[in-house]
Amino acid sequence: MEKGLGERIMKEQLNNLPLFRKILLFSFFVSLILVISTAGISLLLQTKQMEKQLRFRVVEMSTLWGTILNIDDLKNVKAERSLDHPSFQSLKYSISLVNENAPYSNAFLLAPEVSAAGELFVLVSSEDYEKKGVKSLSSLKVDGTFLKSFNEAIQNEKIVSSPLYRDELGLWITSFVPISDHNGKVAAILAMDINAAILSEYQKNITLYLIGIFFVLIIIYYFVLKRGLRKFLNPVNEIISGFNEVSKGNFEVKLKTADQSDLGILVERFNAMTNQLSQLFDRLSATTEQFGTGNKNMAPLHRFEEAIDEMEQILHRTKIQRELQRAEKMNAIGQLAASVAHEIRNPMTVVKGFLQIFLAKEQMSEEERMYIRLMIEEMHRAETIINDYLSLAKPDIEHMELVDAGEFASRVMDLMNSYAMMSKNISIEISLNHGVYIKSNPSELRQVLINILKNGIEAMKDGGNLNLSVYKENGYGVFKISDTGIGMSKAELERLGTPFYSLKEKGTGIGMMVCYQIIERMKGKIAVESEVGIGTTFKIFIPLAEE
Repeated sequence: MEKGLGERIMKEQLNNLPLFRKILLFSFFVSLILVISTAGISLLLQTKQMEKQLRFRVVEMSTLWGTILNIDDLKNVKAERSLDHPSFQSLKYSISLVNENAPYSNAFLLAPEVSAAGELFVLVSSEDYEKKGVKSLSSLKVDGTFLKSFNEAIQNEKIVSSPLYRDELGLWITSFVPISDHNGKVAAILAMDINAAILSEYQKNITLYLIGIFFVLIIIYYFVLKRGLRKFLNPVNEIISGFNEVSKGNFEVKLKTADQSDLGILVERFNAMTNQLSQLFDRLSATTEQFGTGNKNMAPLHRFEEAIDEMEQILHRTKIQRELQRAEKMNAIGQLAASVAHEIRNPMTVVKGFLQIFLAKEQMSEEERMYIRLMIEEMHRAETIINDYLSLAKPDIEHMELVDAGEFASRVMDLMNSYAMMSKNISIEISLNHGVYIKSNPSELRQVLINILKNGIEAMKDGGNLNLSVYKENGYGVFKISDTGIGMSKAELERLGTPFYSLKEKGTGIGMMVCYQIIERMKGKIAVESEVGIGTTFKIFIPLAEE
């Protein structure tokens, strides 16, 4: 656990280091690994090359010494096996000369047989090996590598050199030279060793040499790298310093462009950014003064937090102003509606009554009856407009009931089916989820649905599909009404629901405005999506009733 904690602390410390130190440490350690790897590989290759040279040398020497041995003496030694025999003394003298002429080399003669215990029989050993315990005319337990190369020399009847191996006497490379008798059969094996300890000594010396050079070079490299990185990262440090100044509110800071590299382009874009931020904050300060905060001597905005707060306040004030303008407009329309209802409705009722009396007379011609019917229809349209105005003037906000939205929409659709089939070739599809309970004024909600459904039917001049679905979404009961009519552009969508704006030839725009006002009184909202030539989708969101 303590180890894991230590690792986390070290990792945090590394993460908190400045950029310059991170790059310096990373570059230094990468270079360190590369240098060590290169030195290690070089040392390994050099050692392999020296081993190859030693093997070549021992083979060359053993071949030369194998030619000077007397076959008859060898035959006598194998037959008599006596340490005092002149032939033994002659061979021992010849083999002992190997060590005198080559200090790192030594030799002995072996019988060409291997015992069942895996031992070899030493016929003649040099004086130096006698001192080390390798006795003449005695058995010798040897290393596996030694024995493998010995067998290979006997089987192939050719000179074989062993790989590098180690035994209790040291590190060796051995060459095996078959000695043939007069009949061409292998009579003995001349084993000539070369002491490979010089390889270890060489490795030690070259390693110390490389370490010394490495430390000198790495110190020089560190300071060169540090100076180079400092010069290279100077533009980055300037950019970081520039960002610190910007965060403090100083947008007048300008960085010098050193070159046209990536960092140079970054510096240019930084300068362009600070210039735009300076202009933006100046405009924001001017806008703040125009909105009348009351403090004409207010200090300029210099911090992002202050600017964001001020922008939020500006947006809030703008929203309040729009709501006030809308409220004033609705108030004016309400007053106009009350005046129109009082001044026009009663005379229109009288006129409509007399027209209905004239229509009941029998002596009128069909042409006269057609004119009177047209006048009565126009009076009906005028009454509809007046009723819309009265809905604005006197909203019914008291009468709220719990309504099953699916069942309610089904009843409204029953009313619109005949109108859709009678008007055009329009197919109606419904998908209603029952159990979606909302609290609303049923008569006003019916007015909204009928108005939007009627608009959708009228938008499909050549027929089409009208869809109505009811479902729950994020705490709202949703009435979704889609048509495949002419659709609306973005500009038309933005003006939808404003007074006196309508896409119909004889429309006043009051109907949609009333729809928006009714849904807002129910604390809901209307979302509209439309595309010209494809159709329009209305989504009416009304909060779900609390259980």
